[in-house]
Amino acid sequence: MSLLDKPIGELAATIPGATRLFDENKLDYCFNGQQTLRQTLKSINFDHDSFLSQLDALDLQKELANHLMWGAQPTASLITHIIDNFHEKHRQQFPELIQLIKKITLNHSDHPELPKELESHLVSMEFELQEHMMKEEEILFPLLMNGFYPAGPISVMEAEHLEHAKALEKLADITHQFTPPDGVCSSWQALYVGVEQLYYDLKEHIHLENNILFIEQ
Repeated sequence: MSLLDKPIGELAATIPGATRLFDENKLDYCFNGQQTLRQTLKSINFDHDSFLSQLDALDLQKELANHLMWGAQPTASLITHIIDNFHEKHRQQFPELIQLIKKITLNHSDHPELPKELESHLVSMEFELQEHMMKEEEILFPLLMNGFYPAGPISVMEAEHLEHAKALEKLADITHQFTPPDGVCSSWQALYVGVEQLYYDLKEHIHLENNILFIEQ
């Protein structure tokens, strides 16, 4: 089967490096993962041939490399990976980023390009994500580890993922796609590097859950 006729979520889940390529080209694999790549590309105006060549190259690398693919791993292993590498990381990322924006606001309050919405937006994101991760860890993940795929709780988590997606796009807008103004201090530059890392980490986190973990084996 051609890559064009495979669901974009499946491609993201099975081709190492595909998620970054999709992100770079603004292709939504997290929330419309059941759409085929062909359907997704219909609404995107860019050089499809170049994109497909890059995806083909990644697919070839997948066949040649001994790469750990989470879709083939036990559910318990994937859940442990998500908690250790995403839940715990997010719990560290937000306080650090909020501290940085507080520092920048204090030292550069008169800067015309100060992202005044950023602190409150990060605080809101942190609160919503903490609640979300707690529900996963205390309710959903134990069920999944015991072989149960409850439609109701999974639907709730997927709906909350959509809200996280909106928050991520606002985060990118507030920071002008993570681009600091010219000549700003190292703290401001570090803040935007950290915000961009959070953006891609959370997208990868959601992808692993929506397109792999929540799919009944």
